[in-house]
Amino acid sequence: MPRKDKKKAKKSWKERQQERQRAEEAERIRLEIERKYAKGHKGRPIGKIAGAVFLVALLLISYGVWQYMQPPQPSTEPPPINPQPSQPSQTTLALDFALNDINGTRFSLGGSKGKVIVLHIMGVGCHGQIYPINDNQLKQLRTVCDSFCGEEAVTLTTVAVATCPSSDLAQIRVAYNITWPLGNDYDDGKMDIAQKYATQGDGTIVLIDKTFHISDSYGTITASTLSSKINQLLGA
Repeated sequence: MPRKDKKKAKKSWKERQQERQRAEEAERIRLEIERKYAKGHKGRPIGKIAGAVFLVALLLISYGVWQYMQPPQPSTEPPPINPQPSQPSQTTLALDFALNDINGTRFSLGGSKGKVIVLHIMGVGCHGQIYPINDNQLKQLRTVCDSFCGEEAVTLTTVAVATCPSSDLAQIRVAYNITWPLGNDYDDGKMDIAQKYATQGDGTIVLIDKTFHISDSYGTITASTLSSKINQLLGA
């Protein structure tokens, strides 16, 4: 082989070596770039982030399925007591009912015939929640009781509508110092007393005269007004 061809062959081998080196360097740079860009927030690899996202999604889905499988929980809100369409008049005879006080004592509305009766209807939610209307009514009744509960001629009664087993009526009795009968209309699974007397809806106070006729019903009333009405009926 001529000398000129050998020199050309050696040059081609060097060129091939250089090309291979350049290719290896380019591959090294490419891999380095991919490695840098393949890292997520705070240097965490994307694969790990994707795995973490998948795990969180799986947990959320599992929690949603678990919630769906749970039995529905009772609302903590007091049950709705809708106003009754019929309004009482002075010729309307009161409807008798019997109920257990929360301490187990049996009492009946008819057992107070001949007295002035103040009847209060109150919705109670789980764990003793009541609406502001009944917070007001109980406070007014407490003031009225201070004046009349010692008299044989006046009877106060609060009928709760508590559909939850944990209505905490005993705590309500203590909180408002209720010394008059307090029973649950829903003890028998029905709201029949509220349906008869809640003409103003939740918080209705019904005034019954000595002849066992309904004198009037009130949505809200102050202790002074209620006391005045009771005195009028006592003097009638």
